[in-house]
Amino acid sequence: MTVKLDLLTPGVEVAVVTTRLDEMVEFYENFLGLECAGELDFPGGRQRRYAVGNCVVKLVTHDPAPLAPPVPGGGPAQAGIRFFTLGVKNLREIGDRFADSPYEVVEPVTEFAPAPGIGFMFVADPDGNWIEFYGTL
Repeated sequence: MTVKLDLLTPGVEVAVVTTRLDEMVEFYENFLGLECAGELDFPGGRQRRYAVGNCVVKLVTHDPAPLAPPVPGGGPAQAGIRFFTLGVKNLREIGDRFADSPYEVVEPVTEFAPAPGIGFMFVADPDGNWIEFYGTL
């Protein structure tokens, strides 16, 4: 039997659980320039929400904090959801901005051979979570 999803919204929400909220806000809000779309309390925690197109990135904190720390390293480090991807029109500019920042560039801007003029890069947030950017060079 197949479940039919009758979506309430046309996007997905990604939760990034952290114990270092201030550093993560500095990265997502101040460095990446994502606009805070609000905060929400829930039993045992809080989330800070950022609209990204039709999607939402949520910085989530729990009280008490999770027992296990984040596992940096994207897909090669551990199975499960290990990164999310954002499509952009200014990939080289983003690559240059990261190169001049204190944030880790996991893989620099690389042209995608089967699609000239399109590239990708991977970066890490302060907790070591990976973000892939892809788009026009």
